Amino acid sequence: MADTAVFNLPVDHLVALVPDLEAAGAAFRAAGFTTTPLAHHSAAMGTANICVMFGNGYLELMGIVTETEANAGWRSLLAQGPGLRGVAFESQDIAATHHALEQAALAPEPVRHFARNVPEGELRFSITRLSREITPGLQCLYCQHHTRDLLWLPHLMQHDNQAVAMLGACLPDAASLAPLQVPDLLAAEALLPLTAGPSALTLSLTGGAAPPSEAALAGVFAISGLSLQFR
Repeated sequence: MADTAVFNLPVDHLVALVPDLEAAGAAFRAAGFTTTPLAHHSAAMGTANICVMFGNGYLELMGIVTETEANAGWRSLLAQGPGLRGVAFESQDIAATHHALEQAALAPEPVRHFARNVPEGELRFSITRLSREITPGLQCLYCQHHTRDLLWLPHLMQHDNQAVAMLGACLPDAASLAPLQVPDLLAAEALLPLTAGPSALTLSLTGGAAPPSEAALAGVFAISGLSLQFR
């Protein structure tokens, strides 16, 4: 990873924007990852995702399905190329997080609540998003999951390549995350180190497993702009 400032922050998940969501999902599966089914957010949002789940968070592959006012920001980021363009930070209490963001003069948007049905039940979560002026080059938000057990399903965290956890990430424009190092926003069990640089994600493997083949990793990079590294 790049030799630069490290921002240790309570990452819930990372967002990789991709031009072809189905192709991205296929590339990650070819590299030995289990993925969630493709899911649409809402007609208003006009986006869909496929997720790769780990014990300490997840990678969200996001694509634009229909151009809408709500995804204008994501589209402008995708125009810069695929890669890590967003970060969702963990919140245990979204109202308290929103208050802490206001107190830190970070101008959060109003809290929004979402729900969607999955085979296991109803997923519910709440978010507050930061203005792109606060974190230029990245779309950042805070997220509270109300039904974590319906998202972090055991079979989704079992990957053929034996990847188990995220160890750190490089993001373009990561330096803009500096204002988020507010004590009241760091009350998470674990913080993920983020540094500035070309999009990269470092993952841990269990039992000395070998990483995916160079060809598989090249396929992931070609569609997602994301370099995967393993320890």
